[in-house]
Amino acid sequence: MNDEKKAEQTETNQAKSERRRKFWLICGALIVCAAVVCGAVIAGPMLKKRSGKTGQRGTFMGVEAVMASYPEPVAPDMSIQKYMEGNAHGEWWAGVRESVERSRDLQAGMDGYYLSLMQKTLASQDDNTVCSPLNAYLAFSILAETTDGESRQQILDMLGVSDMKALRENAAVLWESNYADTPALKSILSNSVWLTDGVEYKDAALADIARYYYASSFTGTPGSAEMDEALRKWTDDSTGGLLSEYTKDLSLDDRTVLEILSAVYYKAMWREEFFEEENTREIFHGMNGDSEAEMMHRTTFMSAYRTETFTALGLGLTDSGGMYFFLPEEGKDVNDLLADPRILCATRFDEEDDNWFTPVVHLSVPKFSVSAKTDLTGVIEELGVTDVLDPEKADFSPLTENVDELCLTKAEHAAIVEIDEQGVTGAAYTALGVEATGAVVPDGEIDFTLDRPFLFVVTGRDGAVLFAGVVRNLDRE
Repeated sequence: MNDEKKAEQTETNQAKSERRRKFWLICGALIVCAAVVCGAVIAGPMLKKRSGKTGQRGTFMGVEAVMASYPEPVAPDMSIQKYMEGNAHGEWWAGVRESVERSRDLQAGMDGYYLSLMQKTLASQDDNTVCSPLNAYLAFSILAETTDGESRQQILDMLGVSDMKALRENAAVLWESNYADTPALKSILSNSVWLTDGVEYKDAALADIARYYYASSFTGTPGSAEMDEALRKWTDDSTGGLLSEYTKDLSLDDRTVLEILSAVYYKAMWREEFFEEENTREIFHGMNGDSEAEMMHRTTFMSAYRTETFTALGLGLTDSGGMYFFLPEEGKDVNDLLADPRILCATRFDEEDDNWFTPVVHLSVPKFSVSAKTDLTGVIEELGVTDVLDPEKADFSPLTENVDELCLTKAEHAAIVEIDEQGVTGAAYTALGVEATGAVVPDGEIDFTLDRPFLFVVTGRDGAVLFAGVVRNLDRE
């Protein structure tokens, strides 16, 4: 190659470096301004405008229901290729741009919540763990709508907001910027409340829940087979059936006065897919011993983030944010990463942060599926939410005043994340149960080879943490 061509190649590589740096790692999202288009906004409701309508009344699996109205799917009959190449994709981006930018500005203020929840739910000695911080945030936001006084203030403090006005604004913009139902991206957020027939609820609280959280409401007899079946059916429908291992045990106690269920189903494609023919069988050194894993490979010039305890890099997801992998340095415990605020810095590019560098990366990522179910009652208690767990202190007066000794008796969270050559699939639900009971619930070039326990984070296009988890073991074959 002559000197002129070498110079051209060097300039090309430098240009690619800058493009990749911005394209892949600025807040883990696409550069929204690149989606400037002409023409009308997608047919159907703008996400930033809420009508406050609850939808149609009817029955669901024999249970009385008022179903929430959700935005219409975008180009549901269009192939992915036609959608990405046509006007519909650009019009969709134009419709969500404002909400994404507003939500992106919120993210740094949510770091305390993200880190606290991840540290409490993902720490383990040898089990795989996974959670959805965004899903839990929406569920506890709804719980805050039903409480008052110190009970409410403790929830607001845990979520890192000053008052209900700020919480509603945050929840609205998070929902609007992360909801998507297009041929290229499924990020379906669903909320519901389950009520007891015969209890006199306050209309204002139920109206606010429907208005601010797109929540459907179901009324029946808790503890009945009919209502339990409807509960499981709704949750399976809202999580793509991916969590049936856990939803089969979902039920309502006959003392239930309120059950809050928040769910998410997520499916996104890599911006650059892996090629199955390049996969190899390698050894993954797990906490429970070695196992054989199917490794996906790619060599590319990209930005990476390195500290004395871990190295991280992110892979872009079409129309969403990215999936970030955090590999501890040899001899370091992956649990130590969970309390390190720099794991969130690694999902938001800052050119003044000296931890960034741009090597050629020989990437090896195992295909995996991890799921977990977590009891959040101890978690929220450690995070300062205690009054709702005590029937003598819990204040559920915004919800109802004709039932005594209400308290939170269930705080259950389940999540799953899978990756393969095409992309990332995930689902989660959070179930919060309020019962009438006097009982207190008890407390250069680098080789980046994920062949030992590692942390991962999946972000939305606004940088919100949709999923986070630790892979400590892979199934033995």
